[in-house]
Amino acid sequence: TETKNGGYGAGGIFLAFLGGAVAGTAAALLLAPKSGADTRAAIGDAVGHTGDQVKRARMAAREAANAAREAFTEAMRAEH
Repeated sequence: TETKNGGYGAGGIFLAFLGGAVAGTAAALLLAPKSGADTRAAIGDAVGHTGDQVKRARMAAREAANAAREAFTEAMRAEH
């Protein structure tokens, strides 16, 4: 997502990084000299690993959003 100042937000950068990692992993697996069964197994492992990373990133983002929300609420209460 593009911000007002012409830069990209953390979410957009993270998605670009994740997409590049997935594309690079897929290219490496498909171009490596392995048998079909070995390649399919490696792709399955990589997909499972990437899914775990996405779950952890989503949990971390959710926790950060909750912490920011709580800090904002506390700051607003302190002003009044």
